[in-house]
Amino acid sequence: MGQDDAQVKRTLAGFTVLLATVAELVRAKSARPALLDAYDDACDQIIGELRTSSLPDEQLQDMHKALARLRLAFEETRP
Repeated sequence: MGQDDAQVKRTLAGFTVLLATVAELVRAKSARPALLDAYDDACDQIIGELRTSSLPDEQLQDMHKALARLRLAFEETRP
């Protein structure tokens, strides 16, 4: 169980860095489509990694919903 917790913490730490970077770069309109695609790919990878942990399905679904809401917020944010 401790190894799963460490994996989740590393994954979330990586996501935090990703989120900060994407939030800054999404403001640049010319880079926006490519960055949103990269965000989608990173989210898929994060959820895939978290599925290998011992997190309950309900928590995984909550995280997936949060990532989807962030994606929507990035789309709606004006550069």
